Amino acid sequence: MKVIINEKKDNNLLLGRVEVSGELIFEGVTPSNEQLVNSLAKEFKTDSSLVVMKSINNKFSQQKAKFLAFVYKDLAAKNKSERLTKHLKKKLEEVKKKAAEVKAAELEAKKAAEEAQKQAEEAKAAEEVKPVEEVKEGEQ
Repeated sequence: MKVIINEKKDNNLLLGRVEVSGELIFEGVTPSNEQLVNSLAKEFKTDSSLVVMKSINNKFSQQKAKFLAFVYKDLAAKNKSERLTKHLKKKLEEVKKKAAEVKAAELEAKKAAEEAQKQAEEAKAAEEVKPVEEVKEGEQ
């Protein structure tokens, strides 16, 4: 896969992004959005999460395609101007649910450890407080 950048607009300072359009030459199947995003991230020396692929348009019966992508300067600029689609919202909710489950499991484990420690301390205290045998005056 060969990526040729035809146009790079740096003048979009308000949105904090660079608009990139170009041509893609490939063999076989058209590259996925993820492959092109990773390629552009390497070229712009940035994280792949800051690159958003807008379109890849194939040329009929040719191994070429045109693309349009946005490369953001930081995550805040990306979140400010990009919408979350339905499938991205679902993924985000799943990640939050998993994080909540992990946190709940950690809390439960911590409570169990504290409970075990309290029981151990109570048992130790009970062993230390043994009744002392009384000596009767007449039996010595």
